[in-house]
Amino acid sequence: MLKIALGLFIIAHGLVHAILAVAPNPSDTNGKPGTFFTTVDRSWLLPQLGLSASAVQWAGIILVALSTLGFVLAGLGIFGVAGLSAIWRTLAVISSCISLVLLILFWHPWLPVGVLIDIGILIALLWAKWPPVDMIGS
Repeated sequence: MLKIALGLFIIAHGLVHAILAVAPNPSDTNGKPGTFFTTVDRSWLLPQLGLSASAVQWAGIILVALSTLGFVLAGLGIFGVAGLSAIWRTLAVISSCISLVLLILFWHPWLPVGVLIDIGILIALLWAKWPPVDMIGS
């Protein structure tokens, strides 16, 4: 049961990245449909480094794609998918790090929960060594 819950949680966490990336920003809509990728075109730091609006948006899209894909693959690894079951922990750690970079660079008031989840994943896997290998596998 834990294996199923953990796998679904990791996959869902990854998919939320993609969902939030395409969610219109309510402050932009003014009663009209918003535009896509509104969360990933607003970095507080990247424009100050001289990146164009297009480059900022592409950086956000790439970070979203990498974190989403990594978490989904990690979740599939938890379920025992061949080739992924041996590396799911590494995928989850890397995806959490990419996600933290994404969430920090494109900060929005909706995102604190994502930061806490990423930190929780890192603490569980790197410090607490949870879940044990015999509980999930690899």
